[in-house]
Amino acid sequence: MPDDFEYVSRARLEYQGAYRHAYLGDVAEPVIYGVQGALREYYGAKEGPPIASTLDHIVAAVAG
Repeated sequence: MPDDFEYVSRARLEYQGAYRHAYLGDVAEPVIYGVQGALREYYGAKEGPPIASTLDHIVAAVAG
């Protein structure tokens, strides 16, 4: 790899109700972050469909 390589991650968040929509770089569709399981209970989030949290995505990224 060349020594002068640099990468700048571009992200934009939009809050829509209890969910965060993350637009990541050139990817057209957002990643939607929410809560599920014990996190829903811990934060007292309203009922709704289970949606992966930022913690879920971090764990998956590190494990992958």
